[in-house]
Amino acid sequence: MLRVVLADDENKVLLLLQKLIDWEQLGYEIVGTANDGLRALELVREKQPHLLITDVRMPGCSGIELIQRAKDLQPDLHFIIISGYRKFEYAQNALKYGVEDYLLKPLKQEELTGILLRLSDKLGKEAALEFQLKKSGERQQEQLMEALADAAEHQQPFMAYADEGFRAAGGVCFAVLVRVDVIGTIQDPGGYQVILQHALEIVRRELQALTDVYAAAVRKEGIAIVLRMSAYRTVAVKQCFTKIQKEIEQQRDMFGNLRCTICLGSRQTAFEETVLSMRQAMWFCRDRLCRSQTWRDAETERAAFGQRYIMEAAQRKRFQVAAECLDEGRFAQELEESFRTVLSQEDLNGQMLEDWFFQALEACLYGMQQNGPTEERFAENMAEKFWLCADAQGVFQLLRQDISRELRRLGDERSLREARPITEAKRYIQQHYRESLRLEDVSSAVGFNATYFSTLFKKETGQNFMDYLTELRINKSKELLCGDTLSIQDVAEMVGYRDLKYFSRLFKKATGVSPSDYKKLYK
Repeated sequence: MLRVVLADDENKVLLLLQKLIDWEQLGYEIVGTANDGLRALELVREKQPHLLITDVRMPGCSGIELIQRAKDLQPDLHFIIISGYRKFEYAQNALKYGVEDYLLKPLKQEELTGILLRLSDKLGKEAALEFQLKKSGERQQEQLMEALADAAEHQQPFMAYADEGFRAAGGVCFAVLVRVDVIGTIQDPGGYQVILQHALEIVRRELQALTDVYAAAVRKEGIAIVLRMSAYRTVAVKQCFTKIQKEIEQQRDMFGNLRCTICLGSRQTAFEETVLSMRQAMWFCRDRLCRSQTWRDAETERAAFGQRYIMEAAQRKRFQVAAECLDEGRFAQELEESFRTVLSQEDLNGQMLEDWFFQALEACLYGMQQNGPTEERFAENMAEKFWLCADAQGVFQLLRQDISRELRRLGDERSLREARPITEAKRYIQQHYRESLRLEDVSSAVGFNATYFSTLFKKETGQNFMDYLTELRINKSKELLCGDTLSIQDVAEMVGYRDLKYFSRLFKKATGVSPSDYKKLYK
């Protein structure tokens, strides 16, 4: 859709313009209306429209000044002017500034429709080209930020390509991370990406007023930015990022309780040195898990890279054992104790909390995998979700909920695996109960050691093997005794008993009556 801004000091004219035609059918979308020239300029800057339809005389600034200033903001912007007959000389003058066409008051539907149809093909092609160039530029920014962040993460030299604006002599370069957190909940990664895309649009719009040389892209940490300024202007930077912060947090009605943290790295003269600046910004971004300050700056506070957390070997082992046993309660207890230990660390920072998270996860993964493979991409998903946590409690909740869920899943799978041979054993017993059947015969048939099979059988059925077999035989004998043709001896032999007295004793113990009395009851 082609974006349109309407500007006129008369509300009735604005309403008429909106209702005069079906904008959507013609491929246009009205993205804003203004009653004065200054508001119209603000809308041009915010909405980046393809077309501005404006009166030639506007409060705040003249029509000619509005067109000139709007062109400065957006050189490719197209204009249609509205003029009364007595003001037509203004319209003629405006045509000198590249105005596409004009409308005379009173406005006529067919006139406006005709102008828009003539412009739509031209504007459509230009919009498509603009979109392609915009996407190409955004992809270059993403690649640059990916290379810079990876170099910072792995403490490697930064040799990525950047345009000459970044490599120009003089001035300062620095990195910034704009972190957006949703307080009180662990977000779904897909929903969080929507929030970050909104934030990225705000960041790019505001940075244009601060500097021409910048790159910004969505990263796992938030919106990663690198920019160059001819000279660092403290007030301008503060104002720019404070405005970004406020505008992002104004999205609360749509996305919930948002908190935006600005993390600034140190200022560098050489572009290659921004890897240190980005590393500092990333450290402050992690540290928000322990400190909820919304403005962090490497020029005024130190990033404590050297302070790390190493879990004790005994604690790792306890995590492994709890996970290997698929013992959810034991795991929860170990996690709570370990969490209290890490929170008691002197000068705890976000990097140390991340160390704890991944060491606990690694130990649990090792234990769980002794029972079979964990869910596909379980570890990768946990790593992604870590960056959705807003504080230390969120990190703890993520470990507790997701590992507990995986322990239950693996436990259910193990139960199914163990139940499968018992099902096969029951089927075998049903087919061979008339024979002289032993525990060793059944366990061998399903491929298990007799001792292990006996334990597993009792666990799954609640009965030992002989009690299960006896119950099955007695139930079968009841069915046979209800007929008239078979003797009690015949019935005993048919269910696997050669000794009539033994059969009779077992039958009476199970039913409370002898086989002969039972047979009389059902004659």
